[in-house]
Amino acid sequence: MYYNNKLIIPDTINELHQAIKSNPNHQLFAGGTHLALCEQKKTTRNSSTIISLENIKELFDVTRNIQYVDVGAMVTTNKLLEIGNLAFNDLLLDTLINTATHIVRNQITIGGALCTKKIRYSLAGTLACMESRVELIDLSKEKLVSKIIPINKIYKDDKLLIEKGTLVKKIRIPLTQFDFEKFYCIGSPLKDPSDTVILAFGLNIDQTIINSIKMSITFPKCGIYFSSFLSSELEGAQIPLIPKTVNNVSNKIITEIDKNIEGVTALQKERAKRIMQSILYQIIPTKALFDK
Repeated sequence: MYYNNKLIIPDTINELHQAIKSNPNHQLFAGGTHLALCEQKKTTRNSSTIISLENIKELFDVTRNIQYVDVGAMVTTNKLLEIGNLAFNDLLLDTLINTATHIVRNQITIGGALCTKKIRYSLAGTLACMESRVELIDLSKEKLVSKIIPINKIYKDDKLLIEKGTLVKKIRIPLTQFDFEKFYCIGSPLKDPSDTVILAFGLNIDQTIINSIKMSITFPKCGIYFSSFLSSELEGAQIPLIPKTVNNVSNKIITEIDKNIEGVTALQKERAKRIMQSILYQIIPTKALFDK
């Protein structure tokens, strides 16, 4: 373990745990540590210790079995995209490709993309739509305590529920395959988050009958909407869906958004409704479905 006046770089999670216990006034950094050190020169001697995660191999590990891929929190979105070309569905690949430029994706870690405090980006909604889970380690206790929970449980409205002293170790991504899947991002979550809408959608079909459906709608500054009624409304429905069903479903979604998420703009609601209607009309029988 390397120590400096203002910087600690542990090599393992156990060393990280000890560093945090010894330095209660600390800041964890995944990227940008050296920039933070430059900023520290302008602060007082009582400024907090920086603990960098850059040497903890466990946070960079990627392992796979027949059901899912475990991805360390420090893996970049570009690396995940490379892995995804061999393992993941188009829904996740489209999300990653639409997450900034190649150069920026080299800097964005998976943990960082999920744990921004005041804004939600596209990856969180898509991973939640795929029923991914996150492993959290509580480093504030005397003994290390870990738990694995659904990704959507780390958010409430526009708030991140992960407290200081808790580390995202890895994300468990199921090798989910949908018969029909769509990803949309209308607007820019970076430039215009108040009007941006991000939607992830996937469903499975038994010939012409919908038998499972997943969806998330992300409003970057307000939170992520997970439908509580969409499955019961559409599972068992025959495709193609009739206009009356499409209109009823899209109107109910907007009503639910109004009840459950504060601050969504009129433009965002209109965009969400139109995207949803467009997707539902695109669900049609194909030869591949009959050949399943």
